[in-house]
Amino acid sequence: MNTITLEYKSSQQLEEFIQSNHLSTQENMLIQVFTAQNNESYIVNLRNNILKFIPEAKIIGTTSSGEISKDGSILNSTVISFSTFNETIIDTKLIKTNTNSFELGQTLMRSFENHLSKEVKLMISFLDGRNNNAEEYLDGITSINPNIIVSGGIAGDNENFEKTFVFNQNDITQNGAVAAVFYNQNLNIYTDYSFNWETIGEKHLVEKSDKNIVSKIGGKSAVEFYSHYLGADLDKFIPTIGIEFPLIIKKDGVSLARAPLAKLDDDSLSFAGNVPQGSTVQFGYGDVQMIIEKGLDNIKQLINEPIESIFVYSCMARKALLGKDINLELLPLKEIAPISGCFTYGEFFHDSQNDHSSNQLLNQTMSLLAISETNTIKQHINPNIFSQNHAQKHNVKLHRTQALASLIKQTTNELEDAKEQLTKKLENATEENIKQDASLQVLKTNAQLGDMIEMIIHQWRQPLSAITTTAGAVQVYSETSTLSPDMLDESLENILSYANNLNTTIEDFRDIFKKDSKNVASNWSSVISKSLNITAPILKTNNIRVIQEITDDPLIFLHTGLMMQVVINIIKNASDILVEKEIEDPIIKFKTSIKKNKLVIKIMDNAGGIPQEILPFIFDKNFTTKNDTHGTGIGLDMSKMIIESKINGTLTASNQGKWAVFKIKIPLH
Repeated sequence: MNTITLEYKSSQQLEEFIQSNHLSTQENMLIQVFTAQNNESYIVNLRNNILKFIPEAKIIGTTSSGEISKDGSILNSTVISFSTFNETIIDTKLIKTNTNSFELGQTLMRSFENHLSKEVKLMISFLDGRNNNAEEYLDGITSINPNIIVSGGIAGDNENFEKTFVFNQNDITQNGAVAAVFYNQNLNIYTDYSFNWETIGEKHLVEKSDKNIVSKIGGKSAVEFYSHYLGADLDKFIPTIGIEFPLIIKKDGVSLARAPLAKLDDDSLSFAGNVPQGSTVQFGYGDVQMIIEKGLDNIKQLINEPIESIFVYSCMARKALLGKDINLELLPLKEIAPISGCFTYGEFFHDSQNDHSSNQLLNQTMSLLAISETNTIKQHINPNIFSQNHAQKHNVKLHRTQALASLIKQTTNELEDAKEQLTKKLENATEENIKQDASLQVLKTNAQLGDMIEMIIHQWRQPLSAITTTAGAVQVYSETSTLSPDMLDESLENILSYANNLNTTIEDFRDIFKKDSKNVASNWSSVISKSLNITAPILKTNNIRVIQEITDDPLIFLHTGLMMQVVINIIKNASDILVEKEIEDPIIKFKTSIKKNKLVIKIMDNAGGIPQEILPFIFDKNFTTKNDTHGTGIGLDMSKMIIESKINGTLTASNQGKWAVFKIKIPLH
């Protein structure tokens, strides 16, 4: 077999190409058409021109979001791929649908003659994804023929997300699927894909979804969830931005990206593929150089296979991220065999590595289909040519971005580790308190640790976002040749500063939960600083000013972690009441003084004071109320217990005009 490609310009050019390559005399041939011209009359005219010169042509085609020819990635073009075969018979079908996607896949598979024959090994298919669920479609095909290998993808329309077309030699549709089936039991088929997106941030639970329609993630609507992490106006830019930051899930051991394609009226999102309810997801982050480098490693595996043609169906988000570097991933393939293909809204991949083979929908991947009618393996290809050529051009840049990707991955892992450790402490604290028959204490401990976990997440979000933004800016300046040494140095210094901020936060949280119960000499200002660092997201979000009037700051003996728990609890309660009462200029104030050989610390807020009717009860273990209280009262009895039994001090509460005052006295000895 052999494949040649033409970047179509005119009917005359097409005729000359067909004649010079003697294509009109070929009996077994598949013609694939990939076009950026999302216009039905253009496509019909092009198809008629092909049939004019090759009347018996078998054609499948799709609108795309970028085309791939022998020269690599092309934009706003039409690429025609002619694949001729010696021993393989080709048949094509197009099915329009008003039924569900699963039935569409079943109907299309059944439409081929002898569709269960061993001769039927391979299908290339393109689907309109705006009106169909691609994952259900693949499941429909597999339900009829569980052994068939499916390649291809979801039709594109240059990121307009309005309408797409698929077509064959007989028909065209905006709502349906087209496929070509290969009849040859001995056809050699090799499939692979390159993904290499990194996960970033914590794992989130998909709380409500119906196949590819996701309603609720992590306690938020799907739109609120994306907007919360990627920007308040994100819903206005879905699907463009959402596709570049997909959700990563695991299915049958394969990491799958699921990108949102459309926002629905109820603030749910329609994804390119199913996102099962109850599954856990993480955001995906694409690093250009790491993707290219790992992709080249995958390509090197191809040289050990008998290959005569390579078809590439790659994700448009990959093209958007890699930009001009996309050809560093594509062009090494042509050293092995002729290439052609397109950029899609989702890629079909056949996974044969697991116990049971399956056809899966991928996103953000470069999916490869390599085929051959012979068993001959090329021997003259040097496997080092790929990495050598790439390293010569990008070695320095690669090491920098590798370091950045490693930093992001490591900080994400540390965030997950910290969360797991705090969760275990919560579980241990629960068990211990149950043994001590202190059920109310258990609830309060759980609530406090839950708050700690939430504050870790909030505290890490800003520096992680700043790291990715800075890295993205460096990428843009580099690609536009405007990156000066000073700009690079400043960006790297900023990234290091953000990384140090992450490390400081983790150390502060570790101080809270150190197992060492001994009191050590420490300054009160240090306790305040660490506590404010942890609660900074809450204070900043609610525009709460912090005033410190630290007139005396002696060394005192105390357990820093326990003391921080007390301070954080009081800050959290103060923040809650300031927000609840909508105070115009909310303030939390710290004051210190020394009286009678004791350090006196006052933590104050201007929320109007504690109501007199509840003031005598706020430290009671069984006291709680949801209305008109200074916070919820959760943790105040614990705070008093810590100060009195662990620090040998006192904790009291009072009012000074509009100020609520929590007073801590600690002996100076």
